[in-house]
Amino acid sequence: MRWMLDRETLSVVVSMVAQVTLLVMYTIWRINRQVPGLRWWMASSAMMSLGFLAIPLALALGWSFSQALIVNHAAGLITLMLLLQGSLRFRGHPAADHWPRALLLLAPAAMLSAVLLHAHAVRRYQIHDAVSVLLLGLSAWVMCRHSRPEERLVHRVAGFFLLLMAAAMATRWVLACLAPDDPSIQEHPFQGVLYLMLVLFIVGWTYSISLACYQQAQSRVLALAREDALTDLPNRRYFDETLDREVARWERSQQSFGLVMADLNGFKQVNDRLGHDAGDAVLIEVARRLREFARGGDFVARLGGDEFVILIHDLSSLSTGEQAVQRLRKTVNGPLQLASGASVEIEVSLGLACWPQDATQPGDLVKAADLRMYAEKALLKARHGLARGPRLGT
Repeated sequence: MRWMLDRETLSVVVSMVAQVTLLVMYTIWRINRQVPGLRWWMASSAMMSLGFLAIPLALALGWSFSQALIVNHAAGLITLMLLLQGSLRFRGHPAADHWPRALLLLAPAAMLSAVLLHAHAVRRYQIHDAVSVLLLGLSAWVMCRHSRPEERLVHRVAGFFLLLMAAAMATRWVLACLAPDDPSIQEHPFQGVLYLMLVLFIVGWTYSISLACYQQAQSRVLALAREDALTDLPNRRYFDETLDREVARWERSQQSFGLVMADLNGFKQVNDRLGHDAGDAVLIEVARRLREFARGGDFVARLGGDEFVILIHDLSSLSTGEQAVQRLRKTVNGPLQLASGASVEIEVSLGLACWPQDATQPGDLVKAADLRMYAEKALLKARHGLARGPRLGT
């Protein structure tokens, strides 16, 4: 191990890397404040920087080395606790709401442990490294679990560096368990390797956080371009892309599908009599009911105004499609009580077109469904006037 830098030099290098990382993390946070968990990760980086500065600052202030070591080890454990909370927040894990309360107990426990064990290296490494491995492993699990395909690679990069550091801490824990006394573990050559792996972890983790924030920003841009802002349903652009993919899937499997155009009856009356806020509430409720209908995997989008479209997958026959339309009608139609106290009777006109029976081009399929929807709307208007308008509730 003569090729390695001495421990003191490595300690200075790690400390400098930690300070640069804090500056980078602060910059990332200022640019991406809306990213959940980033504030906790920045706090984690700040605590890590404090831990590495503790020894030179404490000695400069006249503290003993043992006092500086207490701050260093307590800061290290709290760093990993904050890192886990940031990971929970970033991934939207339910435990994120409970972990801060646990921190109120665990942070003082980490400081007490550092005080009690600062003079016992073997015991300190056995306990602190075991806790560190647990926290790092949990953070890696949180980052990698249930990732969407477009996020998976970025989250795995973050998980890799977390597990890399966990492996290093686990190795030192094993060496501590085998060490006959404190000097043998304190002077072990692996301590130098640990410093080098710590540098790699700090740089790699910061890089992975930058990637994760960039990926989230890209996802938000794509969502704005492909989702309706009011209802959070896919918009016309996303629908066109999905319809093209559905046609391509039919070419491979020859499995027919249906397209249903849905238009709200009497929607203009809602806006005119109750205001646009009421109209927005109706559209949001219709979107919710459409999602309820589409739980089996069908696709729902808002084309604009009060027009919606539903792609019904795997239709075995026209009668199957008609049955699906009747289920859709029962799901969407019905009263809605508004916050203002008014009651609105939601009613839709529906038009079904089947691929490839009714069209062999995507645009023609949309036109066929649109024509049938307007034919139903005209029939309803002829029977009892165009839909039931809003009525004031009691």
